[in-house]
Parts: sequence; C-alpha cells; structure tokens
Amino acid sequence: MKSVGILVAMWEEFTPLRKHWKLDWTGPGDFFTGKVGDVRVQVALSGVGPRHARRAVQELLKQGQPEILVSLGYSGALKDHLVPGDVVYGQEIETGDSKIYRNEQAGHRLLSVSKLAPSKESKRLLAEKHPEAYAVDMESAVLAEAAEQAGIPWRALRVIIDPLNSNLPIDFNRCVSPKGQTAPAKLAKEILTHPAQIPALIEFGKWEKRARQQLILKSSELLEAIHS
Repeated sequence: MKSVGILVAMWEEFTPLRKHWKLDWTGPGDFFTGKVGDVRVQVALSGVGPRHARRAVQELLKQGQPEILVSLGYSGALKDHLVPGDVVYGQEIETGDSKIYRNEQAGHRLLSVSKLAPSKESKRLLAEKHPEAYAVDMESAVLAEAAEQAGIPWRALRVIIDPLNSNLPIDFNRCVSPKGQTAPAKLAKEILTHPAQIPALIEFGKWEKRARQQLILKSSELLEAIHS
C-alpha cells in the first residue's frame, strides 16, 4: 500500500477533507492518518506560512515515512480567467526569489511566497513579477524542497478561492493565532470593526463553498492517480 504524506495549512481547508476521508487524529501535534481507497494517508496540519509548513513537513517525513509528499489547499488567482473553484496542479513551484522546483505532474506554475497577498493590488504585483505563475500560496515550495532533499516525489494541488481582481473581505493577517490558524476572537473583532465588509464576507463564503467542493473532489482523484 502506497504511503502518501499530505501537508495542509488551515483547519478550514482540512476539515472537509478529514470528514470525507474519515481520518483519525494520531499525533504528535496536528497529525492525522487513515486509508483512502488503497492509499495510506498521513496529513500534517501545519498552520499558514512557510515557517509553520517547514516544521510540519519535517515531522511528516519523520513520523510518516511517506513515499510521496502532496501539498493541498486554497490559493489566490494570478490569472484573470481563474475563478473560485478552479483547480491548479503544480507542475512547477516558483519561490519569491525565483527558485524553481519541478515535477512530472501535468499542470502549471504555482508561486509560493512568505506573506499573504490579500488585495487585488498585491496579486497584480505578483502576477507582473512572476508572469508564468497561475496561482499563489505560502507552503508548496517548502514541501517541494523537503521532498527533493528526501529524494521522494511531490505533487501540489491548489483550488482558487479569490480571483485576481478581488480583495479579501478583511485583513486575515490580523486574524491568525501564533500557531498559524484562524483565531476566532481576532476574526470576530475584525468583522465587528469593519461592518461594511459583511456583504463581501458573504460573497467570500460562496467562493469558499465552491473551493471546498472542488478540493474534496480533486484531492480524492489525485490520490487515486497516485495509487494507479
């Protein structure tokens, strides 16, 4: 049975996958395992950003001893035609300093950065500076680097949650806990102090629903492809 190590940053991304795949918490930390078809799945929930991802992927390699590493989650679009729910398979991962990681998976280039790009202006700047990139995340480059150092293959699948020409409805940078997860109290404060953004939050919820459905579907298909 093939063993797959999966890195997911946020509870909001991981919870629907955990329910669908019926994964159990095993520890240490936020480490989960289960069987999906004929694949042994091990998931490390890292928290957002490369620092948290680096710690989690090293724990994943140590505890799970996977044969392949996979980065799953949401991302922001860097192309005009991409809409919430569209899927980008990472054939290449580009870092902010233009280092490139490549694999044999058919797909496009992902950009992996160290800071969230919350506004359409910030995404536009990234798109202009990295014209070959289709979407932006914060963890995939860490996973690709760790996989190459370990001598095992890697894959990346990202589902668009916010289009290129859109702003995130609130500043999620101010809503993150020290562990890199959404802090409910901080999120509530941000919403209460920016009530004019509530309609945008409702729209963002619709985007997240479409992204969530595709993340479950396409991640499951990716595991089937890895097994075959």
